[in-house]
Amino acid sequence: MDRKEKLEYEKGIEQYFDDHKVYDLFEKLFKELIVNRPEDPLNYLIDRLKRQDTKRIFITGYSGTNRKSISLAISNNFGYTCLNMDHLIDREISKKLENAPKLSKNYQENRLVDDEIAINLVKDQLIKYEEENISYVIEGFPRNRNQAIFLQSVGLLQDNVIILTTSREKAEEQIFEKLRERFPLPPEKNEEAQPEQHSVESDSNQNNYKTDEQLKEMAKISMEESEMNIEAVKDVFSGFYCEIPVDKYNDDNEIVDELAKLLSFKNKTNAARRPPRIILSTPPCMDKNGIAEKICNELRIIHVNIIDLLKKEIQKKNENSKIILSSLEKNELVDDKFVLKLLEDRLFSSDCMVNGWILTGFPRTDLQINFIEKMEPEIKPSLITVIDMENKNIENKAKKIKYDPKTGKYYLEKEENKFESINNPGKEVANDVIKRLIGRKHDEPEILKKRIDEWRIVCDILMNKEDKNILKLNGDENDEKKLSQLIIDAVGYNS
Repeated sequence: MDRKEKLEYEKGIEQYFDDHKVYDLFEKLFKELIVNRPEDPLNYLIDRLKRQDTKRIFITGYSGTNRKSISLAISNNFGYTCLNMDHLIDREISKKLENAPKLSKNYQENRLVDDEIAINLVKDQLIKYEEENISYVIEGFPRNRNQAIFLQSVGLLQDNVIILTTSREKAEEQIFEKLRERFPLPPEKNEEAQPEQHSVESDSNQNNYKTDEQLKEMAKISMEESEMNIEAVKDVFSGFYCEIPVDKYNDDNEIVDELAKLLSFKNKTNAARRPPRIILSTPPCMDKNGIAEKICNELRIIHVNIIDLLKKEIQKKNENSKIILSSLEKNELVDDKFVLKLLEDRLFSSDCMVNGWILTGFPRTDLQINFIEKMEPEIKPSLITVIDMENKNIENKAKKIKYDPKTGKYYLEKEENKFESINNPGKEVANDVIKRLIGRKHDEPEILKKRIDEWRIVCDILMNKEDKNILKLNGDENDEKKLSQLIIDAVGYNS
């Protein structure tokens, strides 16, 4: 086997391992061997590989996040069993066994169930699920550091730990409403009633009466404890949990849809893997560079921008430069033969190969989509993200983007006659700068329509592809910050 054949052979092996998640499989089996320490490792692995892989999903978080309904919807979506901690506790109380008084007291005081009891309740169910090889969703666990550490100590390789969050105000309001249902209001004072007629009953029921002020204070304390405990859970599962801020979604259906997308990807692991290689396809007028920079900062990968590659080529002032410059000045697509050659050379450069990359401004044509499918294994994308958006919203975005002909900087209109720098958001823009701002030439109606039509062709092709490595997002409902986080999460799950 000569050097070229050997290289091709190694490429094939590497691609096979990458496509079939072999590194993750070995890592999972290796962890299970360490945890369970079977006397006969070989037969243990053989038996383990014969069993269907069990999925273990834990959903926890704040009050007011509709954890129960979301967990049930997710379990139904994937056909998993759903275990609700509140139902488990209610069932235990109804049995009136040894733990019932303690559980009732926790309930009355609006405090978490004692860790020892909660862990034992969950442990019994986990043993049953594991023995029967059942995939499951557990809602309301883990709720604090001790419960999180328990999951790690028993060697359960959780596929996903999802933390649902909301605002402090919403969470406290939800806690207050639950407490109001639980505790009766104090009886109104009856000046004509004789004290002896009420004294015994009042003494026995006094602790069950709560005013709104008392319940609000209880809700505040409960929320403070919840915040502290959730931070501890994050600390235990650092880098291996997914946080979903529910307030950014219109309803539970949107939350379930986003979770279903993320859960369809492989969970984060420490297995050996190649660096992320991301293609980001966005509609015109979206701040794709801003999204890409947030992702680069988080994942420490290289941002490859097609326009930057074309501008560098123009600076060489050769025959190719003239053709490329002419196309850009006419607001036309640059010939694919130039784009593909520049792109391939860039992606094969050492910094991209070592660190990974995110590519923006690509694909723009059918040929470029076909090029993706035929990429060499070393540069083949691990994730293709396509963001859809309605045409009218693209047009509205275009109207808000302005250009400063003096400095070459771009600004975004936030309110009438109030702008912020796209590259430096939040900074006040001086009046003399605002006065000279103009619209971009390629955002003029006719040119913009052409850009949208070209992008729509590519978007529709990618959106209709059934590919496990394509992440489809809605740009109408999600801002750039949220889109960035969803892509970062998806990279972790799909790497």
